[in-house]
Amino acid sequence: MYYAKPHPMDPRSPENAKEILVERLPEALDEKDTEEQEDDPVVLGFFR
Repeated sequence: MYYAKPHPMDPRSPENAKEILVERLPEALDEKDTEEQEDDPVVLGFFR
């Protein structure tokens, strides 16, 4: 057994992690302009 202490923040994360997230999130989600968006259904999960 090892003694481990939980940390609220990952010490390896950069100082400006929230700013990087805000910049990269639209690209990761492949967001389009609101005028160009279609009413495609969004499916979350896995099917068997």
